[in-house]
Amino acid sequence: MINQSALRAMATASAVALAFGLALSASAQTAQDEKSECQRLYGQWSKYNGTSSYSKEMDADMALEDCNKGNTAAGIAELKEVLNRGKIPLPESETAATPETRPSTH
Repeated sequence: MINQSALRAMATASAVALAFGLALSASAQTAQDEKSECQRLYGQWSKYNGTSSYSKEMDADMALEDCNKGNTAAGIAELKEVLNRGKIPLPESETAATPETRPSTH
């Protein structure tokens, strides 16, 4: 028979494992969201400027490289700065997009 302290220890270990798993999942989702944000901002820049190959404007490419290396906070900040400097509007956030309206079924 398992004593009460062993049950508590197992419950505590289970709670810690669950919390750790949830934290890792949230962290992975956040990292993926940040990489998506980098791609979205770079896409906006590309839409207005094309590719930066052979141009003086390498900041967007360097910012995207930061994102690809995992330094997403710096990459996002630099991409926003590049867009602002070029007077390019920031793209609407995906959550701010207007939902599609459906025709009435009446």
